[in-house]
Amino acid sequence: MNLAIAFIAGPILVACTAPTVLRHLLRHVSDPGALLVAWFCVLGAVLGTFIVGVVLLLVPGAGPDTTMGDLARHCWLAARHGRLPAADELIGVIGAFLVLVVLTRFIAAGIRRALAERRARQAHLDLLLLTGGSPGLEGNSVLWIPDAPPLAYSLGGRDGVTVLGAGVRGLPSDQLAAVVTHERAHLKGRHHLLVATAEGLAAAVPWLPLTKHAPVAVRLLVELCADAAAVRTCGAAAVRAAIHALAGAPHPASSLPMAGSEVALRLQQLQDPPGSPHLLARTALAAIALAAPVVVGLAAATAMCT
Repeated sequence: MNLAIAFIAGPILVACTAPTVLRHLLRHVSDPGALLVAWFCVLGAVLGTFIVGVVLLLVPGAGPDTTMGDLARHCWLAARHGRLPAADELIGVIGAFLVLVVLTRFIAAGIRRALAERRARQAHLDLLLLTGGSPGLEGNSVLWIPDAPPLAYSLGGRDGVTVLGAGVRGLPSDQLAAVVTHERAHLKGRHHLLVATAEGLAAAVPWLPLTKHAPVAVRLLVELCADAAAVRTCGAAAVRAAIHALAGAPHPASSLPMAGSEVALRLQQLQDPPGSPHLLARTALAAIALAAPVVVGLAAATAMCT
């Protein structure tokens, strides 16, 4: 097994096993932000290492300075002289085709998501205008919907907004503060973009375990991150009570609600409030995640050669 094949086999093996490992870490890592970083580092490393392996197969001796023009020129000369591709080159061509399909499907999914968020935001602004509502006292990023039941969610986009139903005014002040802090944490952390990225990858590669399970995992982790931000400001008891109060509240599909997913697991996690973000832990997990496809690929190559 040569280096190029190792750089293709490694990402595939990691993509099949990483979801199980990351789910196991959820029970042992108190900082959900570290796991969120790890998920995206693994996703990026798998895609990047696979592309490097494809380039090495198509252009023997290719290095960091190899451009797409060099790759296209090599393929054109091979076709022009009627030379049948070697096995490595054939695998490389198939890999390059897969990468192109994945990128095309990912871009299409991203465009659909962006349009859906834009329509949802415009619909909320129109509703606010029709009902005579106005931005809340918390600032222009909070929209109160009058005569609405207790509900709370945030909409992403360039100008993210937190939407609150008038019914949440009946919550105790600490619970209301927890709701607002939770939703603002989503906007500050660009959580909508992270969820959209995970869903786009799942739409592009639905058969790969890493991308298939990414949307559910990322949605859970961004909720845990927002819960942690609210706990640091308002306390765990207020956050738990707010989740109970808003469980089952309606929300648009493209939004991140206060109590929309994995409520039971989040409440369980809040029994032992998350710790403060730890830079060293995040850096260590990110480094391991980034190196995993290369290390696994080289290990597989070594095992095949011995």
